[in-house]
Amino acid sequence: MSTPLLSVKNLEVRYLSATAKAVKGISFEIQPATCLAIVGESGSGKSTTALAIARLLENSANTKASEILFEGKNILNASKKELRKLRRERIGIVFQDPIASWNLSRKVGTQLLDAFDKSERPERREKLIHFMEKVGIDKAAQVIDMYPYMLSGGMMQRAMIAGALLGNPVLLIADEPTSALDVTVQADLLHLLSELRKEQGLAMLLVSHNLAVVSQIAERTVVMYSGEIVEEGPTSTLINSSKHPYTVNLIRSMPAMDQPRKVNLYTNEVRNASSEGCVYANRCPLVIPICNSQKPELQLIGETNVACHRHSEVKKLLEVSNGSITSDS
Repeated sequence: MSTPLLSVKNLEVRYLSATAKAVKGISFEIQPATCLAIVGESGSGKSTTALAIARLLENSANTKASEILFEGKNILNASKKELRKLRRERIGIVFQDPIASWNLSRKVGTQLLDAFDKSERPERREKLIHFMEKVGIDKAAQVIDMYPYMLSGGMMQRAMIAGALLGNPVLLIADEPTSALDVTVQADLLHLLSELRKEQGLAMLLVSHNLAVVSQIAERTVVMYSGEIVEEGPTSTLINSSKHPYTVNLIRSMPAMDQPRKVNLYTNEVRNASSEGCVYANRCPLVIPICNSQKPELQLIGETNVACHRHSEVKKLLEVSNGSITSDS
């Protein structure tokens, strides 16, 4: 296997106002020109993880890690100047809310070209128009001089993607890039991201709560719960042969067109994560005494890494419960 483009080891994040860590010592890698997805419910730590890698968390967040290697360099030690250069030229970022991500009083082009020196901007402007056309924006030469409020949500997100590509990055971090958009626009943007990956040879870190989105783009998927990784592996294997009860019920909770949702997931606010033992113990329908007293370590089982004391029983329980794991299984 080739050297990872990005290697994250023992990442921890704690917000000053919080009693628990938002991210609790997680590790993962992204290979060049591949897509890794991070999925989980709101509050799982997935967006915090993505922003921590890009060093974009606010000052109230204390970030620690053994290392965050990007192209072989530990960016934990990077200066502010080095980080700006990195985000300008090597790492593109697409945020989740196309409206909140823009300053509505400044022109689209002005905002996207701000990161570059004034001497570069004329050439970059032409390149930006090219990328805006590439992502499906008609009359890009006019749109670049418009204000964001004059564009639809889908157009704003397309413009942000064009801006993220402007520095010819090798890694694109996309934090819930389609969550605020309607279903039709989501499908268009997912197809666009897939095509751009192939054409540009991009690696991607995709943050999403939607496994249907993930299944279309990502080669590998990390499942997070309450700041920890509970399962990780090839996306198709993880979706079709999940070994962690949370992953199974996360998949089964997704509504389908032809049938009702089969599993209701409690929110973190209703059922707090376990502070001892397995992080999922307070919500897991398969909990046994060891789950409350001993934290399961991530271990490689077949093609996936899973942190569950009862991983070997999940498949059997699925077979007898018509595909979902409940407290009656």
